[in-house]
Amino acid sequence: MRRGFTLIELLVVIAIIAILAAILFPVFAQAREKARQTTCVSNHKQMGLATRMYLSDYDEMWFTPWFDYPPLGNGHWFFRISPYIKSGTRDDWSSYTDQAKGGEIRICPSGVARAFNYSMNGHFSLVIWDSGCPYGPGRCYIADSDAILTHPAETIVFGDATQIEGWDWASSANFCWWPSQATCWDGGRFPQGDEDPLWRIVDRDVPRSVWDPNNNWNPNLGYGQVRYRHQRMAVFTFADGHAKAIRRGLVKVPWNWSLTAQHENDWSR
Repeated sequence: MRRGFTLIELLVVIAIIAILAAILFPVFAQAREKARQTTCVSNHKQMGLATRMYLSDYDEMWFTPWFDYPPLGNGHWFFRISPYIKSGTRDDWSSYTDQAKGGEIRICPSGVARAFNYSMNGHFSLVIWDSGCPYGPGRCYIADSDAILTHPAETIVFGDATQIEGWDWASSANFCWWPSQATCWDGGRFPQGDEDPLWRIVDRDVPRSVWDPNNNWNPNLGYGQVRYRHQRMAVFTFADGHAKAIRRGLVKVPWNWSLTAQHENDWSR
């Protein structure tokens, strides 16, 4: 005569299954995130290759994170390199309201929304704020020559960035990288005197409303900061075109953000 399982035996089996699930589920989640990180690294490698192709076509002159040039309108850095990624098709603002048109290269697979979430190092731009700009203060953006870079293999160009939930263009055109200041012109905030100043309080995506009730910019939202989405790692593209993931706290400030060995103030070049 065959007997059924006793209650004790069933409870033991259930307990074993629960223990195995508790062990395996985190492993599966880590493996999934590792796959997303690999995709993100691939995105950055393609952006790095596209950037080097752009420089070859434009006399080794860099593009700026943001441009506001009346004859051409305004836009950000991905507009410049998109033709080298998308078979000659140049991104424009419509690409950011029509996700089917935009493509996947500019989207981190671990982002909270299917939208743009990479930023560019703000050191790659000088801005004329005074009357020296014929189009008005703050509307002339001066690019750099590739020749001035003293350590291109260590200079960050692009990286995972905070994302504004609900906005299709979704992240700042450039990082608010400046660790020596309490606040930055584009709204980021860093803790003073912190050796890992970029991410202790700002490593998070931000809500759609980045303005306070008085219509002032809120510097505490972390807009324009590095975002460590990949198990406390962020992916970066470097000026020589290579890409890799770096663990939080291991980015060298200001060295990895600077273009020259005299990096105290790259803005004054």
